[in-house]
Amino acid sequence: MKTQQIYNYIKGLNAPSIVISNLGSYTSDINRQVSDNLRGQIMQHLPESSLAYKICMTASSFSDKQLWVISFELIKNADFCALVTKFYAEINQKETIKKAQSDAKIAANKANSQSVLDTIKANGKKLGDFYEFVKNTKQFQREFYSKKFSMESANAFLSI
Repeated sequence: MKTQQIYNYIKGLNAPSIVISNLGSYTSDINRQVSDNLRGQIMQHLPESSLAYKICMTASSFSDKQLWVISFELIKNADFCALVTKFYAEINQKETIKKAQSDAKIAANKANSQSVLDTIKANGKKLGDFYEFVKNTKQFQREFYSKKFSMESANAFLSI
């Protein structure tokens, strides 16, 4: 378990404030509630005789040094380390699944658009020029990013 991961996890103790120009800033009730829930969760894993526990009990907002004191105390607790490891593993798993789905969708779009690309090649045009045309034409711009090319864009390119 990395201390930096625990530090990043407990940064939520400082509820984010919303700044309203010259009027000042405020913390929403939801952000305050999330911060309080995290404080309760953290305090369950801290020994009551530790400085980190005292900091959690008394402070309403935490400096970087106070957060580091708390994180160094928490790294000694195997249960909390397992909790943080599980939290970051779930985030990484979701990101991996999302990226794999995105890559699969783009690959499927490319496979479905292969006949369009073959048509352009058969007419002696370069695919790079076609991609540039699609990217720079507002009507077909979405096709460039989704890799889902249509015969309409190919015919427009070939008629130039």
